[in-house]
Amino acid sequence: MEKSGTDAGSVTGSRVASQAKWTFLVYMAGDNNLDGAALRDIAEMARAGSTKDVNILVQLDRIEDKRTRRFRITQGGGFKKDCIETFSEANTGDPQILYDFVKWAAANYPADRYALILWNHGSGWWEDAKSRAAGPAEKKPRRRLFRQPARDPIPQEHRSICYDDTSDGDALDNRELRIVLAGICALLGRKIDLLGMDACLMNMVEVAYQLRESVNVIVGSEIEEPFDGWPYAEILTRLTAKPRQDAAALARWIVKSYLLSYKGKNETVTQSALDVSRTGEMTAKVDALSECLLAALETDSKLIEAAWRRSPRFYDDNYIDLASFTKNLRKKAGAEVRAKADDLLAALKAGRGRAILRQGKIGREVRGTCGLSIYFPGDRINPAYRTLDFCGDCKWIRFLERFLS
Repeated sequence: MEKSGTDAGSVTGSRVASQAKWTFLVYMAGDNNLDGAALRDIAEMARAGSTKDVNILVQLDRIEDKRTRRFRITQGGGFKKDCIETFSEANTGDPQILYDFVKWAAANYPADRYALILWNHGSGWWEDAKSRAAGPAEKKPRRRLFRQPARDPIPQEHRSICYDDTSDGDALDNRELRIVLAGICALLGRKIDLLGMDACLMNMVEVAYQLRESVNVIVGSEIEEPFDGWPYAEILTRLTAKPRQDAAALARWIVKSYLLSYKGKNETVTQSALDVSRTGEMTAKVDALSECLLAALETDSKLIEAAWRRSPRFYDDNYIDLASFTKNLRKKAGAEVRAKADDLLAALKAGRGRAILRQGKIGREVRGTCGLSIYFPGDRINPAYRTLDFCGDCKWIRFLERFLS
């Protein structure tokens, strides 16, 4: 790990539980404005509760009392009844703290499969807030395609996921997340079965590619999540009733239950499940389209700009839905661009055995989206973007550089 962290140790006097089918871990970064939401979600988890086949474990860092707690959630229990251990303030943006939580869980509550949920604010791959400055004072800001004032408010300091306000706004950036998940894989002796990100904006091509060697399935949203986040009672009730299901089945259920929980509530939501093992194949299609677009910039730059403007964009116009952009691009493109676009769109179709296992959305503004976004700013490139694995292996960054210049 890269940062020093508090070693909470193991549970005093605890005995290792027998091997369960699933251990479902929720890493709750509540040392911010989500403190109250964390308690509500723990109450939701207690409506299901752990069983002999499913362990529901939580580590919560609170802003309310500057304490960190670990729980094994029981049916009818919750925050006041299920706390196993309390220790001092922890920095949820420190990868060592996340690693120690999973190490403790694996040692005391071993399972055939592990789900790790990162619960907090999120900002996709983004790391450097300063690079998002509007630029010269005379330059007018671009209009966002849609705004969601009822969303989970994103902090002004933007760095990936698991922000901790009392630790100077630290968070897990992309490099740290890749390293700590690789360490967890070594600890478990295999990949993490399911990584859930109950946070905004995390289902991106770049994020999935960054974590491709550590995770089998990812579940998350490509847009801002509503404040209520995931419906844990429904998700965990199904898991405890059917503990033999694999990661793909659980991921598909999370997507379905998430969408059902917002039906009729006048919310705009997306949720998708990704088979990370197929991320490389999909990236190859993005790479092929990028190469084709580079060759076509002289003649098709206006066509590309028009496709960008017609597609759903998120996070102050920095992220764009990959399928919507590709569909809009192919409408008037030449034969070669259309062929590469068709190849990519085929790879983005959702279904069993595909890169996108399941996806869904609610709201007119996200009609036609595929559940997966990609970085495509309207003016300049955040320098931190070039440090991602995706940029080293795909020509998309070269396309962006040429197009935006």
